[in-house]
Amino acid sequence: MKKNKKSSDRINKSLIIAAIAAIFYPQGSVSAGAVDYTEFSLEELMDIMIVSASKKSQKASEVAASAFVINREDIQRYGYRTLGESLRRISGLYISSGRDYEYLGVRGFSLPGDYNTKILILIDGHRLNSALYDQSYIEEGFPVDIESIERIEVVKGPGSAMWGTNALFAVVNVITRTARDIDGGRVTAEIGSHNRQKGHVEYGKVLDNGLEIAGSISGLGSDGENHIYFPERDQPGFQFNNGVASGIDDEDAYKGYLTLTYNDWKFLFYKSKRDKNFPAAQWDGAFNKNEYSTDENTALELSYNTSVFDEKNGQLAIRFFYDRSDYYGEYPYNYGEGWLGTTVDNKDEGDSKQLGVEMRLSMDVTEDLGVTVGVEALKVTAIHQKNWDDSPPGWEWLYLDTGTKDNRYHTKSYYAQGDYALLDNLNLVAGIRMDDYSTFDAQYSPRAALIYHPTETTTLKLLYGEAFRAPNNYERFYDDDSWQLGNENLTPEEIKTWEFVWEQKISNHTRLVANIYRFEMKDLILQNEDPVDFSLQFQNTKGVTSDGAELQLESHFKNGITGYLGVSTVNTTFDENDSRLDNSPTFSASGGLSIPLWSKKMFVSPEFTYVSERKASLTDGDVGSCFLTNLSVATGTLFDNLNMSFNVYNLFDKEWSVPAGGEHYFYEDVSGSYPYFNIPQDGRTFRFQLSYRF
Repeated sequence: MKKNKKSSDRINKSLIIAAIAAIFYPQGSVSAGAVDYTEFSLEELMDIMIVSASKKSQKASEVAASAFVINREDIQRYGYRTLGESLRRISGLYISSGRDYEYLGVRGFSLPGDYNTKILILIDGHRLNSALYDQSYIEEGFPVDIESIERIEVVKGPGSAMWGTNALFAVVNVITRTARDIDGGRVTAEIGSHNRQKGHVEYGKVLDNGLEIAGSISGLGSDGENHIYFPERDQPGFQFNNGVASGIDDEDAYKGYLTLTYNDWKFLFYKSKRDKNFPAAQWDGAFNKNEYSTDENTALELSYNTSVFDEKNGQLAIRFFYDRSDYYGEYPYNYGEGWLGTTVDNKDEGDSKQLGVEMRLSMDVTEDLGVTVGVEALKVTAIHQKNWDDSPPGWEWLYLDTGTKDNRYHTKSYYAQGDYALLDNLNLVAGIRMDDYSTFDAQYSPRAALIYHPTETTTLKLLYGEAFRAPNNYERFYDDDSWQLGNENLTPEEIKTWEFVWEQKISNHTRLVANIYRFEMKDLILQNEDPVDFSLQFQNTKGVTSDGAELQLESHFKNGITGYLGVSTVNTTFDENDSRLDNSPTFSASGGLSIPLWSKKMFVSPEFTYVSERKASLTDGDVGSCFLTNLSVATGTLFDNLNMSFNVYNLFDKEWSVPAGGEHYFYEDVSGSYPYFNIPQDGRTFRFQLSYRF
């Protein structure tokens, strides 16, 4: 599907979503039942339950990790538009955008173009990372709209002991809004810079028979930035357009989710589709041409959760799940000086399907010992990659088609974790998971933690964990017999992490979390270039070591003022030469303050993000530091059913860039060299949003 849609066409496609509620739902339904986190005491905030660390509800202070919650109040007050924007408030997390996808950096690790393969992202505990690329989305490709998120759990550190592959640096679990959270309906419309237009409708209700229904649909369209200047492309020749990409940054996204809950049963469904133009000319393609991709994700899950062995506080959970991901991209190329004006249209596609089942039991074996045990089986039923030149006539050529190969695989996983009270205020947590892959040796992922409460307001945690990421099918089997070669001999990436965490409650309104850590990673998978024929291949290569410290301060005052401050310093280097990783800042910070006015009828919320300079790809040069400021003005509920917000992002219109990924490595300038390539980011933008409850 081509991406040169007219703006007027997009208005109906996005805002028609907002009109659905007016047609199907009459005014005067039950009022909204959103939780007001500002009314919580700090003691209550510290006791918010988190399920992402151990697959069962635990107080944040009892989790065997450094854990945080971003609640709906935070999302609304600061005007976050995507999952990625909200995650920047957590110390040690930072975002890079290739203007195709956004990438989450954690603790100094965010190799450009990595597709977020080393962070596990969940939706209500359902894995998002795809079977083919291991990719997870944090921009508009994320399958659930930001307006439909109740809270976001962020558990930093290795999580493979419970979750398996991908959970090297963090587990992010997005909890959707339930029928009780929504308790009625809501329609939202917004406009913004670059002709951004979005409509969102959600509805939730508990029926008389006990059935709970919750869901939403949304549509978004944006023209993107009209003129983007790339200094490295500013060269002689018609194909470079003086380094300016014009009108090829647009985006469309459509998504929806549905949950049905009845007694102990729950059904989850979500589906999304995102089309995005790439202005940076990936894979050495033709600059200032219509290069785009389409990503679609579909998931189904049926789960059963019930109490068993009541005297032992037992919980039994069984779930069946299905996932499908589809990718399609078009990449125009200019081939040779003799073919000026001739563009070859290269097409690329990939898809995967998987299904699985998991069974888990948690219970108190004794008064001092609680255990969780589980088994999970997953089967990839279909997986396919294809690449070909489609036009013009005479240039058709098939480079890759794995349809005739059987690249499917399956896994069987077993895990167990125990929590033993050594003393009244000292707990030992220990667990291990074994993932048995049909494609390589079984992986074992242990974890251990000592959690000490010297006082009611202080928690100390000593943590150790191991995690892994299995090589994906793209890395193993993408082979066009010339430019890129497959590597079926890849082995999993592995990591070991040691961490000390101090959590402190201050004056019943502030929570302080400080930690120091070290991780050691081996068998890192990188795409290397052969020095003779310049072919590319993913290989297990370097080790990485990181030492760092983080501090997170969160305050919630009784008068409704809230604030946060996150600071991180880290040194992440390759072992072989002690060189700094690409796109790895040594210092980052973020902070925000939200102030209520007029009896909480309005909230003014300034926010800042700072990221120090980072090493650019393929060079000893650095990408400069950036200090960005956002400002949000949001109302509370007006007239019992109306909310408004106005947000300005990059308030002072700072120019900033991020290092480009591997898809940009192969661009040669007029001198015959390969300079580093940076991706310019957005300047000042705004958004206005209007929300109506019914």
